Amino acid sequence: MTKTSYAGAAIGLTLSIMAPFADAGDGQIRLRTEGTNLLMQIEGNSKDDWRLETSADLSTWSKATSFGTLLSRGTNAPWRSVGGRAEPQRFYRALQTGGLYDPTLLRSFHLTFTQANWANLLTSARTTGSNVYCTTLALDNGATNNGNGARYRGNTSFTGMGGTAPAKKSINIEVDWPNTNASLMGYTTFNLNNAYQDETIMRESVYFNVMRQYAVCPAACLAQVYINGANRGVYSHAQQQNGDLIREYFPSNDGDRWRAPNMDGSGALVYLGNTNLSTYTPHYELKSDYNTNAWPRLINAIYQLNTTSSNVFRERIEDVLGVDRWIWFMVLENIFADDDSYWNKGSDYMMYFSPESGRLYPVEHDGNEAFFSGDVSLSPVYGAALSTRPVLRQFLSNPELRQRYLAHMRTVIEESYNPGSMTALVNQFHSLSITNIIADPLKGYTSMATYTNDLQALRMFITNRYNYLRTHAELTPLAPNIIAASGPATEPKATEAPYVTAVVQANGTNGISSVWVYHRGKGYGRFRAAQMFDDGAHGDGSAGDGVFGAATTNYPSGTKVRFYIEARSANAAKAARFLPARAEEVTYSYRVALSIAANTPVVINEFMASNYSILADPQGEYDDWIELRNVTDQPVDLTGHYLSDEPGNMRKWQFPAGTSIPADGYLLVWADEDVTAAPGLHASFKLGGSGEQLYLTDIDANSNVVLDFISFGDQTTDTSYGRSANDADVWTLMSPTPGDENR
Repeated sequence: MTKTSYAGAAIGLTLSIMAPFADAGDGQIRLRTEGTNLLMQIEGNSKDDWRLETSADLSTWSKATSFGTLLSRGTNAPWRSVGGRAEPQRFYRALQTGGLYDPTLLRSFHLTFTQANWANLLTSARTTGSNVYCTTLALDNGATNNGNGARYRGNTSFTGMGGTAPAKKSINIEVDWPNTNASLMGYTTFNLNNAYQDETIMRESVYFNVMRQYAVCPAACLAQVYINGANRGVYSHAQQQNGDLIREYFPSNDGDRWRAPNMDGSGALVYLGNTNLSTYTPHYELKSDYNTNAWPRLINAIYQLNTTSSNVFRERIEDVLGVDRWIWFMVLENIFADDDSYWNKGSDYMMYFSPESGRLYPVEHDGNEAFFSGDVSLSPVYGAALSTRPVLRQFLSNPELRQRYLAHMRTVIEESYNPGSMTALVNQFHSLSITNIIADPLKGYTSMATYTNDLQALRMFITNRYNYLRTHAELTPLAPNIIAASGPATEPKATEAPYVTAVVQANGTNGISSVWVYHRGKGYGRFRAAQMFDDGAHGDGSAGDGVFGAATTNYPSGTKVRFYIEARSANAAKAARFLPARAEEVTYSYRVALSIAANTPVVINEFMASNYSILADPQGEYDDWIELRNVTDQPVDLTGHYLSDEPGNMRKWQFPAGTSIPADGYLLVWADEDVTAAPGLHASFKLGGSGEQLYLTDIDANSNVVLDFISFGDQTTDTSYGRSANDADVWTLMSPTPGDENR
């Protein structure tokens, strides 16, 4: 077999009767023969699956449609036939899919229940919130989980709103029940939705696949479902809004998750006259584990949103709400005319409090009522005057935030919500599912004319909604054109405040009111703003040359600084444009240079990145550990110093106040992500056993210069890596000696 290389996650092979391995980063192909039949297995990450392509000349490739997709795992990965040994010899390559929710695939779910009355049990479980034991969940790519929890889900989609209840029921599946450690392709919970009143079954998938490019939104695709071997039809397969989703958009999922489940409108972050907890508990549902700060944080955000004076609202609201993500969220709900939305119901949406930024963010919940036909002419600023929708009212009453909202709406329309882009997405789902929908015994109609008419109605709605929005008076004012943006030409030092520049041109005769740069030193949280000038005094070249400049600030050593540009027109609306257009979701960046201290009183002396049985922490767990050594004859106060394993985030974990290391002494830090554990010092990161970097940095007042660092490769279990006893500048694998001299 001859190996050929391809970019990305592709694996290229010339097949013969031999079965060695060929690797390509994320996976390995293994081949074997059974008689004249050739079988393939892919070893790799159990979250990934692959599709097969064939070629006769390594130039033109075609999809092996009968192969489907194949899950990768370890040596127990499934095998699948690729057919007989080809004559003449052919080339094969495996291409990694987009994961469980790849919208270009129609996956098959096979559920097995041993209970004869499984349907009745699922119905009862929907009411109680309990689970019914599902013996096996199997996907067509070979992924299997034995032992799952299942129940029916939904309200109107289950009951039929007083009419005839649909025969096809939405199903919730929990892979991690009863085994809490189980997952399938990286996920623990699945929602198979019946797409009630959507004859095409694709509306939720179309909506979510666009929305998640701009806002916190579940993934979605279409799926074919079988129960005990019987065809149950095509479903909308939507991601659960749990910790798996939160981790995709936030630094952690350690915060509070909320849902506003009621339709009385009081769950729309409306201030209810007081800050008593009992006033708000009927209107919000805490979906994450309870903690004593959860309700006070939510109520404080509600209070600040509704009572902050308009003259300080723009500045202060950023402290409690992730403003830009709320704007993207509301823009997408409006464009797609989502009736299950904040703007319409004031409920049936979710929120997440991020402990890292201290702010509350929206999370999309339900998309089965998008493209509502009666809302084709929904105003793009609907809710601006509604006291019952304070996020919309307060944001759209602020001139700057209103123009940010409208700028984001223009971006979605230009990039995604236009007949060309949307028709292509609709056609993709149609082509994937039409054969299976024809054979769907539970689709709720007998004539496929019903499907055809609804598909045409969807396409027509998209076109009509697009035409309405793009000519609406709120969206037609012209914003300046931002031609380019640039960070500093070389990495600035931690003591420097470098200039950022942007080339901006007026649009027609509208002129330019102002240009702004927004910047932050972390991957989350609020941005700082600085006005840019074209006056020759702000790193912008010559005055009046169309180049605007402004200084950011002196960020710590090694920081990745993210920034974006806003230009506001001089027209009456002060229409705005952003670059990148998807800011704050997408930004530019530059890096602050690492500054290395000339000498240091404390060094990284030894660490263990794969501690299986050598040393337990005070909590009895065998976690990674880091040993620091004081190389002076005086105690050293480490208050405010930092440890990090990220060169772009040198302030990842800060030593608590009062932390010191004695003269010629040692200090042990557990790298276990368990920062609240006591006793002991517990850092907010773990060490990578396959190799990474480790940094010790100075306090903020000293520009976080690097006091010591080490880059290391693969580590050996229960063996430490430290400074040699013979030469402290030489690092070597050794028998661990935490708290003592290296030997």
